[in-house]
Amino acid sequence: MIDDPYPESWQDLQSGVKRLFRNVGLAADVEVDLQTPRGTVNVDVCAVDRRSLDKIKYIVECKNWNATVPQSVVHSFTTVMHETGANIGFIVSKYGLQSGAKQYTRNTNITGLTYLELQQRYFETWWRRYFCPRIGDAADRVLQYTEEFNGQRDKAYENLSEEKKKKFDQLRSRYTVHSWMFSMFNLESVSPHLNTGTLLNVPADLDSFKKEVLSQISPGVEWHCMTFRDLLDLILQFLKDVEEEFNSLFGGYIFDTGPISGVGPEGPPIEGRFR
Repeated sequence: MIDDPYPESWQDLQSGVKRLFRNVGLAADVEVDLQTPRGTVNVDVCAVDRRSLDKIKYIVECKNWNATVPQSVVHSFTTVMHETGANIGFIVSKYGLQSGAKQYTRNTNITGLTYLELQQRYFETWWRRYFCPRIGDAADRVLQYTEEFNGQRDKAYENLSEEKKKKFDQLRSRYTVHSWMFSMFNLESVSPHLNTGTLLNVPADLDSFKKEVLSQISPGVEWHCMTFRDLLDLILQFLKDVEEEFNSLFGGYIFDTGPISGVGPEGPPIEGRFR
């Protein structure tokens, strides 16, 4: 799972859905007012895929109820979908839809999902468009210090004191594997057709990824977390801390290279947000 599948409040559920959509490259917002033939309607989450030819519009109804969602909610949501011209509708809840509600949506463009199921539906896209590029960009900043050949680094290194040179050599020896392997997470951004072996395969679950991948590429580091988002935060903080260790020797970051993927904290760059 990307996030905790059981948010505490409906506001948390809305924010989580919005964040997931933005992470995968959609323009998304919460509490959006949309025009209909009968006036204005407020929807919990609205997202638009601006990269698609027809600007596909998603509308999401969030129900953080401790019960399954009844058919009456689906009926109302169907009207909203029709009158706003939305292409795809999701009803996201803790426990899914009641049997009658499921039957009603069977031949519609509305899908009832738990929050966990929504995350599973978009996990591969989130992994490729957000998780991997963000790690790759952060690791590339460290790689500038540790890679075999880097003229700018070597020039700055010559100006260090002998004590700082010794410290630099120790850091470089310690973190070369980490920075190189984590930087490879951005290879699909650089060359989508490049064969990366099994490194960037979409993981089946968090525990297996930590055991089969992270233990190999980050020896000596323990990753204590319950979700992939928590893991992402831990890896980014680890790389930031390593970078700061190098920066402290030079009085700051000495390179002027920008991020390779351009994926920011919210997600890939898009043409503005929803509004």
